Amino acid sequence: MVHTVRMIVVRKVFFAVVLGGILLMGVTSHTLAQDPAKKVDETKLTMLLEASLVNASDSFLQKRINEEQENIRNLIEDELSILVTVPSDEEEIESSGEFSRAIERQRTIIRSLEERLRERKIDLDLLIAEEQRFYLDPGAASGALTEFRTTKSHPQLLARKTVLQERIAFLNILIPHQKDRLERLIADQRLQQFGVLIEFGKYFLIALGILLIERLIQNFLLVHISNQNIRYRVTKFFSGSVYVFLLLWLLGVLYTHNPGILASFAIVGAGVAIALQDVIKDVVGCLVIYQNDLFSQGDRISIGAKTGQVIDIGLLHTKVLEIGLPPEGVLEQTGKVLSIPNSKVLVEPVNNYNVTSDFVKAEIALVLSFESNAKKAEEILTSILQQSTDDFSERDRMQHAIRTRSMYVPYQPSSATVFKSIAADGVQFVLRFTVPIGMQRVIVSELTGKILEGFRTESDIELAYQTSRIIAEGSVH
Repeated sequence: MVHTVRMIVVRKVFFAVVLGGILLMGVTSHTLAQDPAKKVDETKLTMLLEASLVNASDSFLQKRINEEQENIRNLIEDELSILVTVPSDEEEIESSGEFSRAIERQRTIIRSLEERLRERKIDLDLLIAEEQRFYLDPGAASGALTEFRTTKSHPQLLARKTVLQERIAFLNILIPHQKDRLERLIADQRLQQFGVLIEFGKYFLIALGILLIERLIQNFLLVHISNQNIRYRVTKFFSGSVYVFLLLWLLGVLYTHNPGILASFAIVGAGVAIALQDVIKDVVGCLVIYQNDLFSQGDRISIGAKTGQVIDIGLLHTKVLEIGLPPEGVLEQTGKVLSIPNSKVLVEPVNNYNVTSDFVKAEIALVLSFESNAKKAEEILTSILQQSTDDFSERDRMQHAIRTRSMYVPYQPSSATVFKSIAADGVQFVLRFTVPIGMQRVIVSELTGKILEGFRTESDIELAYQTSRIIAEGSVH
């Protein structure tokens, strides 16, 4: 009887201590529930489960255990919800880069949650094995294998197992939701990419329409400008303006939709510069041509071994009408159009015949016999040259003065001149005069006709030809 009373007193004292601890832990648990960053505390649940093992029929204890499990569940949900909370910058995603970052972050979250789930399942399996071996097996009371336990008591093991089960249950709910969000992000990214494709298609059609209109204006309006020089310059200026405007507009559109595209251009540009170095050299050559005013449309130039008249200066090539040079050809247009890469001006010598003026010097050589009146012949030749070429010489001097104002050119153009020298067959006259570039053969032919006409009426002037003189003693044959 005394033993029975003593057991009742001990049990009451035990329940009083347990309930006091539970009330104290209830306040602490409420504080923890308000801070999701706090770690889940198993102490209160351990005490409740320990009391429940002593008195399993106590409904109050069971109610408190359910409440503590609910608190732990809330703490776990708050803890994992912080991990999967969508950042403010991902609430409204617009650009492709933002979609890529959001998808990569979502995949990282899913991998992290799945890794947590695997770890929790492993921990739960270990606790179940430990419970079976040390707490449910009556032979475990010997304590021979106590050092291999992860818990100190059965209630502590049950509390840990409860927490793990709650974590696993919430992870099993959370992971499918995160996978659904990942699928939605991927679907939205595809829609965004499709929209970007449609947008680029729209801008491509607009650009194509602008180029078509530019071509129509060239072929149906600008072509009617009568002055060839003005027509060429207006056409080049109009086309260049259209292309520059189109390029700036497209860059503006790209930058508006993707502000980070400039950095992408910088990265891609390095590779493009290496792959298209020849094209870049041609573009640089074009800039050098315009910057240094090497030549312009209509000039006669020589680049390396090629000579011709410039008919067009493009971004990559310069087109010239080929001119044949002696001895392989004659100083006339061959009818061929040469397309010379602009990069040639960076490495090849460039000769522009129109830099100082649009005229060049030409010569005619003729020989008169020793018996001819050389003085009268010189007067006739000088008169013919002055009448035919003085206008060219004056225009040459005016152009030379204007075009060489910013240069140091001590040479000044001279008028038409007749030079005399002694040749093997007679007196040689060399006529040096000014002719427009490209008109050399025409002027020489015209002057030759006038010279022959002038000499025909003079009996004391005759052209020399190759003769042989035999001198014998006392006579000449």
